[in-house]
Amino acid sequence: MITSFGSFDLIIFDWDGTLFDSVSPIIDLFLDAKKEQPESTQGEALKESGMVPVLDQIITADHAVQVNDLKMLLNLEGFTTFRKPATLYAGIAELLEQLWSSGQKMAVVAGRAQAEVLAEMRTLNIDHYFFSVVGSDQGPVKPNPAIIHAILALAECVPNRALMIGDSAMDMEMATLARISMLGTAYVTRDHEEYCLKRLEPWQPLAIAESVDELSQFLLGH
Repeated sequence: MITSFGSFDLIIFDWDGTLFDSVSPIIDLFLDAKKEQPESTQGEALKESGMVPVLDQIITADHAVQVNDLKMLLNLEGFTTFRKPATLYAGIAELLEQLWSSGQKMAVVAGRAQAEVLAEMRTLNIDHYFFSVVGSDQGPVKPNPAIIHAILALAECVPNRALMIGDSAMDMEMATLARISMLGTAYVTRDHEEYCLKRLEPWQPLAIAESVDELSQFLLGH
């Protein structure tokens, strides 16, 4: 694939916060629960649970929102499903379709169990776009470069022909250790763009996409 930064035989994506918006449903529930009179029964239940101040501290602090941490806290209180389902960021489905149609080889390295991520992909009918999906339950976890090395070997791709795309410092560190090119995404939390940029910039990625449109421009060259 010829991108704005050259040609790559393999693109490796992060999942949560890069392709899949698993944070917004939680944030929406939290914002509803913060209202004096929540609009949903789930928001009312969360308000009554007393967890709102704890979630407020996690979500508004100057660090990356960890999906697994938020889910774990909510699951402990019985919140296992959300009114707004998690889904792909707007424009991602179209981007993946264009990349796949052009013959681009793609893989995913996720921070969650492989079966969980694959189930989400199948529901969205995008699992066929990726020749490999590696979860956190399959050996070394981020930022261990062994994950990247295994995918490169499977794809028969040399490091200088691969591109890692992710929203976290761990994604950037993993790419650096694996000696592959990297591109950051900073659209995961709408209220924290500045911090997203600050945690990615030190790794000197090729670029940082602040929207899916910008990511598409970088990858498709238009």
